[in-house]
Amino acid sequence: GVDINPMSVELCKVSLWMEAMEPGKPLGFLDHHIKCGNSLLGTTPALLSRGIPDDAFNPIEGDDKTICSALKKRNKEERDAKFDDLFAHAEATWSYQHAFEDAVREVGSLLDEDIRSLEKKQLAYEEFLHSTSYTGGKRLHDAWCAAFVCPKVKDATTLTHQIVKEMQIDPNRCPKAQQELIDRLAAQYKFFHWHIEFPDVFQPLESFSKKDSKGWNGGFDCMLGNPPWERIKLQEKEWFAARDPAIATASNAAIRKRLIHALIENNPQLYAAFLDDKRQAEAESTFARNSGRFPLCGRGDVNTYTLFAETFKDCIAKAGRSGVIVPSGIATDDTTKFFFQNLVESKSLISLFDFENRRGIFPAVHSALKFSLLSMGGAGAMPSEGATVSFFALDVEDLKDNTRVFTLSADDIELINPNTRTCPIFRTRRDAELTKSIYRRVPVLIREARDDQPEQNPWGISFMRMFDMSNDSHLFHTREQLEQMGCMLEGNIFTPGNAEPQLGSVIPAELGLGAPGNSRFLPLYEAKMVWQFNHRASDYLDQAEGSKSTVLPEVSATRLADSNYEPLPRYWVSEFNIRGQLEGRWDKNWLLGWRDITNVTNERTTVSGIIPRYGCGDTWLLMFPSNVRQSLDACMLSASLNSYAGDYVCRQKVGGVHLKYHYFKQLAVLSPHQVEQSVKAFGCNALELFYTSNELGELGFDGGYNGPPFIWNEERRFEIRCELDAAFFHLYGIDNEDDVDYIMETFPIVKRKDEKQ
Repeated sequence: GVDINPMSVELCKVSLWMEAMEPGKPLGFLDHHIKCGNSLLGTTPALLSRGIPDDAFNPIEGDDKTICSALKKRNKEERDAKFDDLFAHAEATWSYQHAFEDAVREVGSLLDEDIRSLEKKQLAYEEFLHSTSYTGGKRLHDAWCAAFVCPKVKDATTLTHQIVKEMQIDPNRCPKAQQELIDRLAAQYKFFHWHIEFPDVFQPLESFSKKDSKGWNGGFDCMLGNPPWERIKLQEKEWFAARDPAIATASNAAIRKRLIHALIENNPQLYAAFLDDKRQAEAESTFARNSGRFPLCGRGDVNTYTLFAETFKDCIAKAGRSGVIVPSGIATDDTTKFFFQNLVESKSLISLFDFENRRGIFPAVHSALKFSLLSMGGAGAMPSEGATVSFFALDVEDLKDNTRVFTLSADDIELINPNTRTCPIFRTRRDAELTKSIYRRVPVLIREARDDQPEQNPWGISFMRMFDMSNDSHLFHTREQLEQMGCMLEGNIFTPGNAEPQLGSVIPAELGLGAPGNSRFLPLYEAKMVWQFNHRASDYLDQAEGSKSTVLPEVSATRLADSNYEPLPRYWVSEFNIRGQLEGRWDKNWLLGWRDITNVTNERTTVSGIIPRYGCGDTWLLMFPSNVRQSLDACMLSASLNSYAGDYVCRQKVGGVHLKYHYFKQLAVLSPHQVEQSVKAFGCNALELFYTSNELGELGFDGGYNGPPFIWNEERRFEIRCELDAAFFHLYGIDNEDDVDYIMETFPIVKRKDEKQ
């Protein structure tokens, strides 16, 4: 057992003593089996053999970029030096390892039947820990890790390839300043090297491939764990919550950064503590992404659960098994796709049992969070028929239901998720069979290039996230700010106007007021403002003052019947900035997109729509279909995504609360050729659903319709949607009435609303 918390280590020993206690016998010696350390921060024989990578010198919080650049260059020169074979001296490492293995096996062979035997065993282990063989070997491995996290500033002690090379030959060659630095950082970060701490379990190989990130044989027969699920990134809101609530509750990231910067004068001690913790978090994240220790999961915004899953996979023996409790994103998220692909391709996946926390299996975790029991084995361990899977279980008893437990083969996963080869999510065996039948007839939206196969993108789609709600918050402006600057609200758009700015108001440069044409300010659309076929679904004007609800009230049908009505947003963005985002990408006066925030348990999962050419926050993602001849094609594309048939497919994929690009690309979406006849038959009806306000006039014109916006009529709209849904069921090949009935039953909120109405 390994834990970073010393108290957890002691409690583990106590628990084991209580379980294994025998009357008249002393408590067993466990120090060589239960250890304290950070099991994610350590190196392996393979990584050590390649020397310190240049990415160890990427700057993090507090580092001098010039110093980092110089160290990176020096490290590369030392590693690439002619005749430099750092690991011509690899025998030294293997001799350390053999000495470790012999010592630990000797300790394990000693009995602890009585106090005297126990003391002898403890003394033997302490002698091993203080031996020059162990301390030198451990410090060598610690030095490799320390290179990633040591301060890189002027006059600081540094660690580069040459020092590790000399320590490889003789650990005592390490200068005292470097020794002290290595030991200090090892104590701070708690480096943990599995093959050194458990030498009787892992045996280093003397040769291995360049792709091998381990370089050892052996491993545990069984590994079990419920690791922490935490982002390796300091979260400013959480960090300041108990230290400075004013910073934690700042209205946006830009204001929060200004308040943090003010701490330099107001509270330098708190600022220093913040920088220290931020540096440590960045250092650990940099190690995970750049060290090579986690080639499958060390990507993007790293979460500890993914790294533990990869560690469990790496540390089991070929015939071993590991079981780990992790969020269900391990099988469905884009950041973990390489890990899951590897499990499937190497046939290491044994089972995946997915749970919803609605019954509070983990009381401290949100009820909507989904987690999985993931079981892995060595390469080739997956049964020939495929891995055993189950989804949306509420407790362990659900795993006894044969309709909910089934197998998925590598071919099934490849069919449904050809890009990411992540796991589709089926509630029942019938869902799995229905979905597979759809994918045999309908292509994915975008099939990415792979091996010798070029990309397949029938609609010619590209994507955009226009503005980030956090990083671009300095570009967003409230109604109050714009009115203070003398701007005038016309409909839902602010124009510069002729009024003078109010006394004391500040006009930031990024507003774009000095841009050609004296830029207007257009609404910043957020996903919560849009619903299927309705870009005016919600209005911030209707939100109660002071409300922090994430849901906005629905706009009434009476207001929607007014084609001049447009909703007010929370923020406005300079038209100049919007034009800069879209220039060269999209020339239409309307935008096609979808809601990123979603859930398979919501009323609908896919919510696509067409909005005017406004600004868009990061929860309303955009797609630009270049292969559309007219707006009717775009209307039918959005209508197919909103259909029950299309939405049903989406529900078999989404594993969390986001519908990101990797999910979206792999939705089964009818090609332009497949909907060509339907555009002629239903295209104008689809246009009628979208074109209900003057701001979308160009959408109607592009579709060959020159009349005014269609009048909002609930009954008429319901009939059109029914016809479209029926058509799409046929187009998706779902012609069996029982299958249609079954699919409709998978939308329980829709059913309840229909019955109530």
